[in-house]
Amino acid sequence: MKRVTVSSSIKFKEQIREAIEQMAEHGVTGSFPNLDSGVEKEDVDLEFMRKLAEDHFKSVHESEGLYVICPKGYVGTFVSVEIGYAKAQGKIIIFSEEPKDLGLQALADFYIPMNELNKLKDL
Repeated sequence: MKRVTVSSSIKFKEQIREAIEQMAEHGVTGSFPNLDSGVEKEDVDLEFMRKLAEDHFKSVHESEGLYVICPKGYVGTFVSVEIGYAKAQGKIIIFSEEPKDLGLQALADFYIPMNELNKLKDL
């Protein structure tokens, strides 16, 4: 893989940033649109959420896969929507950990922990 969209709750901002840096070290471009928008989670409104969705879907479309960071199996609503969109686009779905939801487990192509992101380049 050369380009991957990262999907996760914004509350895991540091893990998102870390994953993108690790991917770059291994020649993989990681994308999480609006990561540094300056908008705090409590200030997100409907207009911003629509823009975020549009930007993330565009990123997924331009990527080869979706890397889902889900500490302790947590996957939020918007991330679940992104996973469905990526699957419908025929993208590879990779989780950092096994999600708690059985339906999401059924959509997983691979599980690659954050400390093994070098494996992305071989997919």
